[in-house]
Amino acid sequence: MVKVDREVDLNILGPLGCGIQTGAGAVLNTLNPRAGSSIACFGCGAVGLSALMAARAVGCTPIIAIDVHDQRLQLAKELGATHTINGKDEDAVEAIRKLLDTGVKYSVETTGVPAVLRQAVESLTFMGMTAVVGAPPFGATVELDMNDVLIQEKTIRGVIEGDSIPQVFIPQLIALYKKGLFPFDRLIRFYELDDINQAIKDSETGVTIKPVIRMPH
Repeated sequence: MVKVDREVDLNILGPLGCGIQTGAGAVLNTLNPRAGSSIACFGCGAVGLSALMAARAVGCTPIIAIDVHDQRLQLAKELGATHTINGKDEDAVEAIRKLLDTGVKYSVETTGVPAVLRQAVESLTFMGMTAVVGAPPFGATVELDMNDVLIQEKTIRGVIEGDSIPQVFIPQLIALYKKGLFPFDRLIRFYELDDINQAIKDSETGVTIKPVIRMPH
């Protein structure tokens, strides 16, 4: 149970308990970047966009968003991404290297796709860190260049639920929201229970970032 600010609409707070807390916490609690640090967010679903908004809230720049849905990349721009890359159209690592010769200081992998995790690691600069947040199928493996990880002193860190203490972190996110620094409500679209199948379809196709099902009273 988490005690929340009564001034905020309770209808929008449910998603803070999972995906939004996870993405934001990966940045604010785990990576803990300084203002001016570069970061790449691989995947622009609820988790990735929450990581992006958190990065913007603490002053990261540039903030690079990678996804395969143009509508999600457009939203990423509106939420603070300085650059966007469509992974279907170009190689994300090469695109990042064009922007930053040495790569990014931080990356967040939210897709759970092994090939994307490799990109997230390869895109790092010297002593960079990747937060692995996306949940892959059990038994999934990824191949990494061990010399790259060793010589560049890269860190790969698994993160569950944003390394958060919900009773502490969720009120912090709500406080950022009230200040206009974490507009997570823009990720939410409401559906009635009868429309749950449509909500699932819209989520899978990228139409909706965070569907919220409202149960009948």
